Amino acid sequence: MNLDFKHAKKEIVDTCMIGKLKRAEDVIVFGAGGSGDWTVDVLRKHGIIPRCYCDNSERKQGKTHNDLDVLSFEAAIRLYPEAAICIASMWQEEIQRQIIAYDPRLGEHMYNLLLSMAWETTNRIYISSEEEYIRGNLSRFEELCKELDDACSRKTLRGILNYRLTRERSYLDEIKSSGSVYTDEDIWGAAPADGDFYLIDGGAYDGDTAEDFAEAWGGRARLYIYCFEADRANCRLLGDKKALFYPHQLFVSHSALWDSTGSGMVLSDSGLSGRVTEQGTECFVTKRIDDLDFERLDFIKLDIEGAERRCLEGARKTIETYHPGLAICAYHLQDDLFVLSDFIKSLDCPYDMKLRHYKNSAGDTILYAVPRKQGK
Repeated sequence: MNLDFKHAKKEIVDTCMIGKLKRAEDVIVFGAGGSGDWTVDVLRKHGIIPRCYCDNSERKQGKTHNDLDVLSFEAAIRLYPEAAICIASMWQEEIQRQIIAYDPRLGEHMYNLLLSMAWETTNRIYISSEEEYIRGNLSRFEELCKELDDACSRKTLRGILNYRLTRERSYLDEIKSSGSVYTDEDIWGAAPADGDFYLIDGGAYDGDTAEDFAEAWGGRARLYIYCFEADRANCRLLGDKKALFYPHQLFVSHSALWDSTGSGMVLSDSGLSGRVTEQGTECFVTKRIDDLDFERLDFIKLDIEGAERRCLEGARKTIETYHPGLAICAYHLQDDLFVLSDFIKSLDCPYDMKLRHYKNSAGDTILYAVPRKQGK
């Protein structure tokens, strides 16, 4: 596998950009989640004190987080009209469009320090270990490359590894898929035909992916979408939307998918990027898919912030029984590509594995498992 070890970087943070930000009178951080906290820590380590966070989530606005106020974008710009805006979100393209739509002149004020991978952001890592990790596992990556089903998947794997090594976005530009995440026609082909279609939306957020499923696959089939979401506020938003999905049916479970059914988990963040951990004070229910007694299941989507592997182990019997299509986020943990692909290969049913990437950032690398009867 031809990888760009020559340009591998240790320093994740762009020091040239830090120099420019030091000359700014005001700095605001767009994104009050884990990525925003990583960015604020970077700025503070370099003697830059941000004025505030801004965030599009109304639930975060008006609160204090990490000793900074969280404002709406409009409120932050009114207070600091000449501020440098540090975008701290994997949704950087959408945020850039939002900023330009508000005032095109602000395009010159946008900065993006967020070159970290998800596990680096979560663990507050600022020095990359990717060169050592990828070199140490090069033979495994080469084997995985051979096991992927198509040339686009193999190109995607090389591009992701080269980005992890160099943090050069040009590698992501080369592999970014133009398809729709999870419902990509290049993966699944035509939408389901007439009849019923049962699917799990693991990490359903506020129903945005359920809406995508309805739009892409609900033209002829009737969808039964089982939404699992650990954040209570998001579940309320999902419940409010249920009637909008008619004739499709939406089932909402305030729970986290895991390898056991019970309680004892806590949400360590809220909103778009809440993570399930085993420590905390506010416990909630976990669900094991194999305990849910589905009589049919056609598709499973998982975006559950690193818990994908635990969920899959708790869904083995269901997957081997019904052979659903799988769309699994594979970018939250450093070894996701190995662990998740190893699980798919261990199943007692044949799958073809495909890999796609959908953003100009480290997010949305999806490992697909296509039932071989469909893939061929």
